[in-house]
Amino acid sequence: MNEVKWNTFHYMHKAWSKGFRYGIGFLVKPERPGIASADRPRRGPFSSLLDQILYDRTALDGLAFAYAELTGPERHALVGAVLQDAADPTRALAALLAVEEEPRARRHLAGLIQRHGRVEQSAFLGGTEAEGEARLLLSVPSLDPQSLFVTWKECKIMHIEIESRRSFDIEGSLASVRVSEVIATVAPLLWQHIRAGGDLPEGVERFAGFFSGAYSP
Repeated sequence: MNEVKWNTFHYMHKAWSKGFRYGIGFLVKPERPGIASADRPRRGPFSSLLDQILYDRTALDGLAFAYAELTGPERHALVGAVLQDAADPTRALAALLAVEEEPRARRHLAGLIQRHGRVEQSAFLGGTEAEGEARLLLSVPSLDPQSLFVTWKECKIMHIEIESRRSFDIEGSLASVRVSEVIATVAPLLWQHIRAGGDLPEGVERFAGFFSGAYSP
């Protein structure tokens, strides 16, 4: 076992021995462990640990705590180990993103979740191109969904917010539509907002996958 994996085990054991609970806000009830992909080289105790986090919240908390204790290069190496050894890296990568504070590393993790994770996207829209509101919903297995909520008036962004599952109602007044329909409306408005120096909420990089290849003048 390499040094990074050993350090991860050390910090996870430290967390468990203290009864540590990291308190990641968007975790929900556990699910049964998945089956390893047949074409992914996986072996040893680290692979077993990554399987365990699919159904054991304490193990997931320990992984997040361990990641927070590592240096930048060690964190990068651990992310690589997760991608190599995890049957499904989605939940582990989401936990690491939740505790990562460095913007570039957060963007990197968000991109990995989009490319390697099992992520579902859905969209809701109300109003017109001139005035309305939209919600982009991001769902990761075993985690609470999160949404990017945008309102605009007179073709200008009025409000942008990242909502937790507890703060939004998908059964509200917005109609469920194709993701591409919302992006066609929202992307130009967001681009104009950014060009004008408007602020974006912290964590918005998690929703970058919605806008891959979207409008950019």
